[in-house]
Amino acid sequence: MPVDILAFGPHPDDAEIGAGGLLRKMKARGHTTGIVDMTTGDMGWGTPEIRAGESAEAAAFLKLDVRENLDLGDCRIEDTFENRCRVAGIIRKHRPQILLAPHYDLPIGRGLGHNDHYKTGEIVANAYNLAHLAKAPVEGAPFQAKALYHYFLPPGTKATFVVDVGEWVDDWFAALDCHKSQFYHPDRPRPAAFPHPREAFEANARYWGFQIGAKFGQAYLATGPLKIDDPMMLVQHVQPRP
Repeated sequence: MPVDILAFGPHPDDAEIGAGGLLRKMKARGHTTGIVDMTTGDMGWGTPEIRAGESAEAAAFLKLDVRENLDLGDCRIEDTFENRCRVAGIIRKHRPQILLAPHYDLPIGRGLGHNDHYKTGEIVANAYNLAHLAKAPVEGAPFQAKALYHYFLPPGTKATFVVDVGEWVDDWFAALDCHKSQFYHPDRPRPAAFPHPREAFEANARYWGFQIGAKFGQAYLATGPLKIDDPMMLVQHVQPRP
C-alpha cells in the first residue's frame, strides 16, 4: 500500500518534532502516513532497544501506517551515493506523494544544526531525484514523488506554508512524550531556568500557529514554487490575527 506522506527523521523523535502534528492530521483526513528514521539514536540517551520501543509507542499515538529504521549510524550520516540509493529505494518502496525531511541549510553544530539533521536533508533531497531515474542502481520501479517539503527551518527563514494542527495537538504531544529517554532522562542536567524541551516545542507551535490565526501550527519550506489552481484556496480557512 502506498504511503501518501512519508517523513524522514535523522533520529527517533525528530520526525515527531518536525511533523508529528501534520502526520496525525493527515491520518485523520484519511491519508496514509509513515516515518523513516535514519539512525537508531545510539549516541544519545538510552539504548537503541529503548529508543525503538519509544518510537513504536509514538507511532501508535500518531496512527502511522509505516515506521522503519535505516540504522545509518548516529552522528555518522553522510551524503554518499550509497545512502542516496538506500533512501531512493525506500521512496520507491512506499511511493509517497509528499516527502518531508529536515532542511539541509542549517547552522552547523549542536541542536538544530546537528550533522545528521542537515545531512538527512541532503540525502533525501538527492534521493528524491534519484528515485525516478530508471538507470539508477536502486531496487524497485522508478518513482517520482510529487513534492518535498522541509521542516526544521533555518533561523530567520520564512515558512512557505504553516499547517494548523490544533485539533490533533494532544496526540502529537503524547507522541513526543513517548521519547522519555531523550526528554525526561533523570541524569540529564538541566538548569532550573532552562525550558523543558516539551515547553520549547509547544512555544514553537504556538508561534507558527499565531502566524496563521491558529492556536498551534507546524511550518514547512518548499524550495520551489507551489502550483495553485485557485488562489482563493489560500485564504478560505485563514483567520485574521488579532
